[in-house]
Amino acid sequence: MELLHYTTPHGGEPTIMPMARNALGAGVWSVDLPKGASWWTYYKFRLKVWCPWTLRYEISEVTDPYARGLSANGERVWVVPTDLEHESLVPQGWHEHPIPSFKQWTDISLYELHIRDFSIADESVPSHLRGKYLAFDPERVKQGNGGKESNGLAHLAKLREAGLNHIHLLPLYDFGSVPEREEEQLKVEEDLSQYPPDSDKQQAAVLAVADQDGFNWGYDPVHWGVPDGSYASDPDGAARIRECREMIMSLHKQGWCVVLDVVYNHVYAAGPNDRNSVLDKLVPGYYQRRDEDGTLCQSTCCNNVATEHYMAERLSVEDLVHWAKHYKVDGFRFDIMGHMLLRTLNKMRAALDGLTVKKDGVDGKRIYIYGEAWNFGEVVDNQRGINCSQLNLTDTGLGGFNDRLRDGALGGGPFSPPDLQGFVTGLSLAPNGSTGQGDAAAQAQELLVLSDWVRYALAGNLSRYKMETANGKVLAGGEAQAMGVPLAYGGQPSEHVAFIGCHDNLTMFDFITEKAAPNLSAEFRVRMQIMCLSLITLSQGVPFVHAGDDILRSKSLDRDSYNSEELIQKHVTFANTGPNQVPGVIMMLLSSGDQGTEAYDPQFEHILVVFNASPEPKELQYPTPLKRLSLHPVQQDAALEDDEMWLKGCAAHDEGAQLEVPPRTTAVFVTTR
Repeated sequence: MELLHYTTPHGGEPTIMPMARNALGAGVWSVDLPKGASWWTYYKFRLKVWCPWTLRYEISEVTDPYARGLSANGERVWVVPTDLEHESLVPQGWHEHPIPSFKQWTDISLYELHIRDFSIADESVPSHLRGKYLAFDPERVKQGNGGKESNGLAHLAKLREAGLNHIHLLPLYDFGSVPEREEEQLKVEEDLSQYPPDSDKQQAAVLAVADQDGFNWGYDPVHWGVPDGSYASDPDGAARIRECREMIMSLHKQGWCVVLDVVYNHVYAAGPNDRNSVLDKLVPGYYQRRDEDGTLCQSTCCNNVATEHYMAERLSVEDLVHWAKHYKVDGFRFDIMGHMLLRTLNKMRAALDGLTVKKDGVDGKRIYIYGEAWNFGEVVDNQRGINCSQLNLTDTGLGGFNDRLRDGALGGGPFSPPDLQGFVTGLSLAPNGSTGQGDAAAQAQELLVLSDWVRYALAGNLSRYKMETANGKVLAGGEAQAMGVPLAYGGQPSEHVAFIGCHDNLTMFDFITEKAAPNLSAEFRVRMQIMCLSLITLSQGVPFVHAGDDILRSKSLDRDSYNSEELIQKHVTFANTGPNQVPGVIMMLLSSGDQGTEAYDPQFEHILVVFNASPEPKELQYPTPLKRLSLHPVQQDAALEDDEMWLKGCAAHDEGAQLEVPPRTTAVFVTTR
């Protein structure tokens, strides 16, 4: 190994310095630099190493997986203090700024957002800030906008006021799929508004530059420990570090906690020649997971990482702590978490729990971890060790996305035929003409089954929660079955991430467009979307909303999410269940505990949520023993607005104990103290 030492981020000839092996310990390569001469300089390595992919020695130039600073496009590593404590890296007020607090993980509500998407087309944002970290800073925006707030920040303020409290940012570490210098990013030059809405010209123009434009989700990691330079005002040097921190601090000051999307299950590139290959150049074949025949596993999409190997696991744990400690991150969402071993996530949890405000500036115990707990690929069914798949998460405290709610509400799954319907999208009661779910009788029965999928999710996806199911049996969630696996599998409500739409696959509205009856009006498609949002936000657990799904206007309601599984079993019940239920209607009752208990609600004795997914208005009996029901005050106020007047059809009549709920409507009735 040799160190290639540069004084500038680009160009120039390096000083070449041989590195010694084992001077600092077995397997450690090192070189001594003159004291004080290395700060703010740049480097990379050159090494000669045996490569199992090419079956020969390869000479490669490579950056450092432990990098904390970079030049543009990750070409060279920038030498910075590992704790990032330098005035050029620390925004004013960083160490003193307040971080929003919450009592328990079930107080969390998540809003998934892409940094560039947030502001790139917002003309109320100064042009030099669009698509950048600093577009989240109200003071920066006002300075360049005549003292006015941006549309995007105003919208975030409304969402925060409505009860959302955590912004989940799609990946912001250094990723390889976007050129970091704006002058290298291709753009669509023609005016796309000249084409009709049903033209294929717009998509063709975008796809022509897609590989070199300024947008990508970011699931293409190169350097895990450094913010991406494409979101910074300058991709070289300090800006990416300081401005990322400034964004997080600004969101904290606006009342938001910040979640980072992390991708430790794969890297963007491998092999000896790709510029974006880092881990696999240093120790070929070690950091990448391999099949039994030695080939590289790519079940995640590309270049799976063997985080079960000691140094790969250690690197991922240390990186997570780095983001928590030095960027004051409040949570982590794990991409394809099921491809990592539970052992690794437990080490991460323990490492975070060891962070304290006094010692580290942050309370690690409040940091929430959740992710995609899908069970597939070479790790399926624990083939490489106990993995972080859904059925292994019970009582771990790790959150997992619940696809049963998504599939029960919409019908099918993201890889099923697109016209399969579910509870919300019209199965049996407003069929779209598809034959994929059988005849009318089969569809009617499937509707009852999928309604149970939704009910168990509303109750927190708890394996021990019991209720009457479509076949008339009273079953715990872990006893009920969904495609051969337990329908509900969680141990605590904080392990349940309730979602229907996210950045993956189609948006919620596009799914509805594919699945709803072709002649359904725009108004009722909108109501379907609002019902999907209400299923998410009114479920027990942690609700997850994808940015944009809220644009079709929804009224946020009071949430009453319990922290104990035991409390949910005692205080959450369902009426209208079993084989004789009214199809297309779910009635969820939340009952307050006695005064002085954890489940006491000082405002309401009872909250009754009625989800009427049918195309017809419904008259329903009060569940026993409710009395004095009225529509929730938020919905009473909303019914006065022109675009929500259909809520006037919601009514509760104590005489006769009857409820009226319009079609495709979620109504919340309460018994006020």
